[in-house]
Amino acid sequence: MQQSDERIQPLWQQLATVGAFFYSAQPGPRSQTGWAGQGNGQVTLEWHAEDELHFIEQGEFCADGGVPVAMFNRFIWQRNEQGIRLSHGRRGERVFLFELQPQADGCWRSVADHLCINDLYSGQLRPLEQGFELIWRINGPKKDECLIYRYHPDKT
Repeated sequence: MQQSDERIQPLWQQLATVGAFFYSAQPGPRSQTGWAGQGNGQVTLEWHAEDELHFIEQGEFCADGGVPVAMFNRFIWQRNEQGIRLSHGRRGERVFLFELQPQADGCWRSVADHLCINDLYSGQLRPLEQGFELIWRINGPKKDECLIYRYHPDKT
C-alpha cells in the first residue's frame, strides 16, 4: 500500500498544477464519427474534497477543415488507495470513464476497459516534464477513436 501511495502522490500533486490543455482527436480506420481535429484552452481547478479535483476546461476545438467552435468539459479526478479514477461531468451527471493505476514503466494505465452503451473506454497517462499526456481509446461498433490530451501549467 505504501508503495502505491508513493507513486500516486506525485501525480496527484502534478494534477494541481494544471492550467491549460491541448487536445487532438484522431479517428482510426473503423471510425464512423469523422471526429478529427485539434483544440486547446484553459483549465480552472475546483477542489470538491481533499481527494477530488475537478478540471473545468474551456477553449476552442476545430474539426479538420472546419471552423473553431467553443468547447467546455468537466473532468473529475478522484484519488484512492489503488490509483486515480477519472469521470466526466456530463450535463450535471458524473459518468465514470476509467481508473488509472501506476505501472512499472512509469506510465499509468486503466485497470479495465469501461463499457458505456456499446463502446469500450480505456486510458493511459504519461507524465511529462511539464504536465502529462492522457490518451483515451474508444472502441465500439461505430467508434475507433484516439483522443490525446496534453495538460500543462498555464504559461500566459
